[in-house]
Amino acid sequence: MSILRAVARPLLAAPFIAAGADALARPKAHRERAQRLAPVASKFGVELDETTSDSATRSLGAVFAVAGVALAAGKFPRAAGAVLAAAQVPVALANNPVWAGKGKDRQKRLAELTGLLGAAGLVGGALLAAADRDGKPSFSWRRQANRRHKEALKAARANRAQ
Repeated sequence: MSILRAVARPLLAAPFIAAGADALARPKAHRERAQRLAPVASKFGVELDETTSDSATRSLGAVFAVAGVALAAGKFPRAAGAVLAAAQVPVALANNPVWAGKGKDRQKRLAELTGLLGAAGLVGGALLAAADRDGKPSFSWRRQANRRHKEALKAARANRAQ
């Protein structure tokens, strides 16, 4: 692992780990924001009352904490990055409801927009971590290279036999 990855991965994982630990320890503090997604959850047949909201908050907090630690430690960093990116999207929307800005003052809307853009930056960083192959070629490239190598060996053996 390069020095850049050794520094960047824990720095990227830190906000996810902190948010996950906070959601695990204090789900009631997140209840109001989780309730913003209740209309969407009800379309899928999930009713978000206090108990299910707290359970969902704790579950998502555990996902953030575990995936964040995995990313920081460099264990399954691509999978951890993908999980963090996917989990961050609904959290970003719940925490920063920019679309519900009518009737809010300009400062509050600006704060929500800034928060949404910051969350989008975290999603982008997690997606980069998910795509980072640590300098190794992709599976499809290795498969094609292996196929070309086998064809070259077959051709060399055929030329030697003649």
